[in-house]
Amino acid sequence: MAETPCVHCDQCCDLSVKPDEQAEEKSSFFKVHFWKFLVASGILLGVSIFIDASILTTGVAIINFIFSQGFAIGSVVLVCHDILLVSVNELKEKRLGASTLMIVAAIGSFLILESQEGAMAVFLYSFAERLEDLSADKARDAVSKLIKLTPDVALLKTETGTKQVHTHEVHVGDTIVIKPGMKVPLDGNIIAGESYFDTHAITGESVPRSKGVGDLVYASSINGDNLVELKVTKASGDTLLARITNSIKEAQKNKSKTEVFIQKFARYYTPAIFLASLLIIMVPWLIFHDEPLPWIYRGLILLVISCPCALTLSTPLSMVAALTKLSREGILVKGGRYIEALDQVKMFGFDKTATLTEGKLKVHDNVPYGGKISREQNLQFIASLEANSHHPIAKAIMSSDNHVKLLPVADFSEVRGKGIKGKIGNVEYHVGSIQYFKDQGIAIPEQDFKPYLFSGMTPVLLARGNEYLGMLTIRDNLRVSAPILLRGLKRRKIKSMIISGDTQQTVDSIGDCLYVDERYGNLLPEQKLGKIKDIQDRGTKVTMVGDGINDAPALTQSNVGIAMGKSGTDVALESADITILNDDLTKILVLLDIKNMANHIVRQNIWLSIIIKVLFAVLTVMGLMTLALAVGIGDMGVSLFVILNGFRVFNYKSKFQDISQDQLEVEATKVYCKNCNTSFTYPQHHGREMVKRDGDLVCWKSLVAEVASDACKEKLSLICPKCSNMREIE
Repeated sequence: MAETPCVHCDQCCDLSVKPDEQAEEKSSFFKVHFWKFLVASGILLGVSIFIDASILTTGVAIINFIFSQGFAIGSVVLVCHDILLVSVNELKEKRLGASTLMIVAAIGSFLILESQEGAMAVFLYSFAERLEDLSADKARDAVSKLIKLTPDVALLKTETGTKQVHTHEVHVGDTIVIKPGMKVPLDGNIIAGESYFDTHAITGESVPRSKGVGDLVYASSINGDNLVELKVTKASGDTLLARITNSIKEAQKNKSKTEVFIQKFARYYTPAIFLASLLIIMVPWLIFHDEPLPWIYRGLILLVISCPCALTLSTPLSMVAALTKLSREGILVKGGRYIEALDQVKMFGFDKTATLTEGKLKVHDNVPYGGKISREQNLQFIASLEANSHHPIAKAIMSSDNHVKLLPVADFSEVRGKGIKGKIGNVEYHVGSIQYFKDQGIAIPEQDFKPYLFSGMTPVLLARGNEYLGMLTIRDNLRVSAPILLRGLKRRKIKSMIISGDTQQTVDSIGDCLYVDERYGNLLPEQKLGKIKDIQDRGTKVTMVGDGINDAPALTQSNVGIAMGKSGTDVALESADITILNDDLTKILVLLDIKNMANHIVRQNIWLSIIIKVLFAVLTVMGLMTLALAVGIGDMGVSLFVILNGFRVFNYKSKFQDISQDQLEVEATKVYCKNCNTSFTYPQHHGREMVKRDGDLVCWKSLVAEVASDACKEKLSLICPKCSNMREIE
């Protein structure tokens, strides 16, 4: 077999890959050459109509009739292959379907000498069915494209270098090499190198992200400009992309209630229509003694008009299109019924940590007390003691300043969850919470802590013996997309609540910043579940949004559970109905917009199908309808509209500003002037640092405001008021 270029990239990288031989399902001869058959059928039909209407053979009526019928029959034979096969299968299964109705109508039209009308009906129906097949193939191709996103070979690092192997031969814990421009074949953590990775195919993020040692990289991501090494964390069949692909396949089976109802309805609808057509044919003839042929013709038209094709297509194609579009946006939905269920939701519940906030604690304020020690000493003493602890707050303090010189600590001990103590230079120091200091009998200025507590910060206090020296404050930053989401929910008349295990004060501070309707703090996982039940008992449908780990009970209890996938992808994919793969909260607004669009399209399709069918049925009974018109508009026309209308969802474009994280992350909290040797700590604003823009510090919300009127106008000039020099951010 001929070798093909490297499947990882478009560049020459001295790799050759022999693609796997895949057995493809062979299409029938008729399907392969369908369009040729259709054109030939159309020509024969045209000739039949011309002969039937021609004045050249008026004097030879019998010859005219024979040739006209012959060409019409030939037209039907060329395109009826699939319709006939489906009809035979329907009869074997003892049910009446659209194809059987069409065959009966065609045979009936020939028997009453309306051959051209019957041939045209079969011609148009075959054309419509082929278009429906192509549309369904387009929806299925979306999953196939996902599968093809990931290469099936990897560069495995060995003791002697690297060798190219199939991904099935790579095991968890192996090291693979990713060259610039390559697609990542397996999920893994970077153990060497740093590069930008384009992850739009799997998470929907349009901006490449910088990834370094320790960062997780998903299969199908595209490496930027540097070579990196990955330690494989998932086998080829268990990567995030593989799990997404399987979830989408399962989601297409998880039908909405409307879709299930219409499918059940169609089982009874078609036999009922067949019976109604027989009554239209028989009653006027047997009871009222009318001419039979006109009523037979009308009965056949009713059979064709009432084919449930458009109605049965109205929901599934729209839902498959919506599921596919959402997956492209980095939103994984487990089935159409959740898109439909979101229409009833009037309350969104949010976990706080790692959902509305980043889940990364950070030092905000360094506040020595009464001039007893300097800021540098305050940080140094606290950091030296915290370096011996494994508490998350300790990690936040240690990562806040990598240049602090740690002092040796003796006789270290810890009261879990409250505080620590140890000796520095034979002097005992305490570091801990307000409650810890009260328990130790250390006098503290409680009034000084209130502004920080009200802002949702956690004070970490320092004391030398029983003498209070100062504090650091710790806070988890809001996600930049949180205010956009909460404003968007309000505009959509959806209420919001926070249900969190954090303190009520912290929850209230976040709620005030985001204008959340209801706030509940100090909740254990089972209490979160109970709060969801309480809201549901009010008669309100609830969507819970959490990180998919400790929120699993609440996610399961809610009417629709949404998990932030990046912080707990495996658990999120299992416990939630919907997963946001890149943790961007604005994706929930994208989800709601696409949901609205898809459900609106479904309703449009259903009502249009019903109205057209009823209108054409009335016109048929009145004798104002032809068989060709019934197929061309009442069946084929409506079906095509339903298909094209369903695919409108692919035209949706997100209206939310895509701000890169680099623009919004500011590590320093102090502004200083080198010339005047002065500095000040600038305030936190709306839960995060302010951002440098055009010589000023501006509120970060001004960069992500949905509309100009929502932007925060707060500014702090970086020009020194004493010397007019530009101050710097530390």
